[in-house]
Amino acid sequence: MRAGRVPTLLMIALALGFSVGAGAEVPEAPSAGIDSQAPPSDPSLGPWAVDEAGNVGRIHTVVPGDTLWDISSAYLGTAWVWPAVWHDNEDIENPHLIVPEDRIWITAGEMRKITRERADAMIAARAEPAEAAEEGVVAGEEAIVASDLPSRRIRIAERGAMGFVSQAAVEAATSIVGSPSARDWLAEGDRVYIGKGEGRVEVGDEFTLFRDAEPVHDIRGGRRLGYHVDILGWLVVRQVEGDSATAEIRMSRSEISRGDRMIPRVEVPAEVELTAAPTWIAGNIVFIPEGRTQVADGDYVYLNRGASEGVVLGAELEVYGPGALRDERVEGKKVTTPDRIEASLVVVDVKHSTAVAYVTGSRRPLEVGDRVRSATREVASR
Repeated sequence: MRAGRVPTLLMIALALGFSVGAGAEVPEAPSAGIDSQAPPSDPSLGPWAVDEAGNVGRIHTVVPGDTLWDISSAYLGTAWVWPAVWHDNEDIENPHLIVPEDRIWITAGEMRKITRERADAMIAARAEPAEAAEEGVVAGEEAIVASDLPSRRIRIAERGAMGFVSQAAVEAATSIVGSPSARDWLAEGDRVYIGKGEGRVEVGDEFTLFRDAEPVHDIRGGRRLGYHVDILGWLVVRQVEGDSATAEIRMSRSEISRGDRMIPRVEVPAEVELTAAPTWIAGNIVFIPEGRTQVADGDYVYLNRGASEGVVLGAELEVYGPGALRDERVEGKKVTTPDRIEASLVVVDVKHSTAVAYVTGSRRPLEVGDRVRSATREVASR
């Protein structure tokens, strides 16, 4: 099979560091699994673009030597995430094949092939800031509220939306206790033994794998809201016997090892429909996960407001800076300047008193403590 043609069965070979080359065979994945991973290269970032739904991202042009592994690392901040966000495009005859000169559309929650004509149109749309602003997308370094996006839907990534878990879930977690494989690192397709057995799990149960639970505290009063965890992938129980069970790793977004913990998996929707917040919401950003994506403004932030305060899935929020009191020297009086919209957010996961939001546009880096409220549907000034 010639270089540049990567069918579905060999996509794992790309994840292991094999490249899209010119005139070389694409090798089979080695039996040593991720232990044989080659160091990724560092592809140049492609131009910004905007799709028909108003989502801002980049378009990468495939060159010989590229892999989905290193493309994901360069654009999304982690090489392991591409299987989770790869999206088949029905307009492409075979979306699983990548060859030099192919165009790949990349946002924080999506990677997919697009036609060259569509890529050119999306880049051109991004180059028209005035028109883009009217459509409710990010233009230049402006923050545009996402209330008027044509499709009113955004695509999200499970790794970001599910990184915020409750204290009760972490305390109830079990772990991987062993594996038939002798390798130190485990990956998709490997069998493992977990520390739950008869009466606690059943065949078919799915669990999310994580490690390094980091406490998240409210900036108001310091109460613990939950934990940020590194989502490694998920597994499914295949056999239950005694006080343990055998499971198969179905998706790995990072290396997995014995001792990594697991909680019941809740599958997140691939897309979220945008909606106005049903009530007035006012809160703060309390945590920003490490390893931010480099695509558009597609970070995930954790909020100290949840369902109990009226937050709903898809709610449009905004980060803002309050207006300041200024001197009007001619008339000798004080005036208050308008609030400044700094970023637009969409809620992608909601719990009782917390939420995860996806940043759809920002005019500056966001920080813990930034103020958040229901979107006012105003476009931020330059």
